[in-house]
Amino acid sequence: MSKPLNPAVEALMQEIARAKLRAEERRQQKLEQSRQQYGVIQTDSGQIKLQLPPPPTKPSPDECCNSGCTPCIMDTYSSQLHAYEENVARLRQQYQQQISGELPSCHLAEPLSFGLLDPLKFTGVRVMHVDTPTNDMRILVLEATAADFVLALGEHVQIRADLKDGPLTRPFTPVMIPAHDGTVRPHIFVRLYANPLSSHLGRLQAGDRLKLRGPLRTHENLTWLFSAPVCVLAAAGTGIAPIFQALEFARLNSSYQTRRIVLVQCARNASEQWLERNIRDMQMPRLEYHVFLSNTHRLTDEKLRQLLDEECADARALICGPGTFNVDVSSWLAGIGIRDVQCL
Repeated sequence: MSKPLNPAVEALMQEIARAKLRAEERRQQKLEQSRQQYGVIQTDSGQIKLQLPPPPTKPSPDECCNSGCTPCIMDTYSSQLHAYEENVARLRQQYQQQISGELPSCHLAEPLSFGLLDPLKFTGVRVMHVDTPTNDMRILVLEATAADFVLALGEHVQIRADLKDGPLTRPFTPVMIPAHDGTVRPHIFVRLYANPLSSHLGRLQAGDRLKLRGPLRTHENLTWLFSAPVCVLAAAGTGIAPIFQALEFARLNSSYQTRRIVLVQCARNASEQWLERNIRDMQMPRLEYHVFLSNTHRLTDEKLRQLLDEECADARALICGPGTFNVDVSSWLAGIGIRDVQCL
C-alpha cells in the first residue's frame, strides 16, 4: 500500500498541473491567433470588413505569486489591455473612414499582427528612410507598420548601439505617422548631441538596422491625464514625440475626442515645428494649438497665463522637453494653480 502524499506536496503538484494547463491554453490561443487575420480587411469580393482580435486573457487571481515581481503578471495584463484598447480604437476609426470613403482602398490598413517588438530582447529593424531636416536632427523611418509597433499611452522603446567601448542605450517614443509611401510607419525623432550614441545614430542610412526593444513603461498609466476637464500638453524640441502619442490617444478614443486640450509646442525656429501639419490635420474640435519660437516669440510665464483661463484650475498637465523647460513650465503651472503635473 503506497504512502499518501504530504498535503503540501500534493497541493504543489496540483498547482503545477493547473499552471501547465493554463500555459497550454495560452499556447493554443496564440497559435490560433497567428492563423487569423485581424484588422480592416478587404475580402475577395471587394467588401471592407472589420475583424477585431480577441482581448488579452485576464490572469486568474491565483496566478499572481504575491512576491512583488516587476512587472507583476497583473501589471503586464493591464499594459496589454491598454495596448489592445488603443489598437481597437484605431482600427474602428480606420474602418469608419474607409466605409465612408474618407480613405481610398489603396490606403487599406495592413492586417493586424501581434507585433515584432519584444520587451526582453533587442530586435533589429531596418531603416527605410532617413530625413535630415537640420544639421543636428535626424528622423529615422523604420520598415515596419503600426501593427508591428503596438504601444500603449506612455510606452516607449529602448534603442541600443553596440560601440567599441560597449553598448549604449536611450529611450525613444516612436511617432506613428504616414511615411513617404503613404503607410503609417514608426518615425524616430533624434536630436544629435556631442556623444557616441548620437554619432552612431547620425551615421545611420537607409538599409541599416536599428536595434530596439519594447514596449517599455517608466511612468504610471497616463490615461489619468484625460479624466480632467482640461488637459495641458507642453513640449519642447523632440519632446513633441511622447506628447503627440498622448494627443493621438485622445483622438482615437471617442470618450476623449471632445475633451478640451491646450497644446503648447516650443521650438527654436519655424523649421523645427515637428509634426505641426499632422497636429493641425487632427480635426479635434476642442484642441487649442499654440506654437512658441525661441527666435521670435519665446514662451514665458505671462504668455502661459494668458492661454489658461479659470476653467483650467482643475486641469492636469503633461510636459516633455529638456530639464530646464520641464522645471520652468511646471513652476509656471503651479503659479496658476495647476499642480497635477507629470514630466517625462
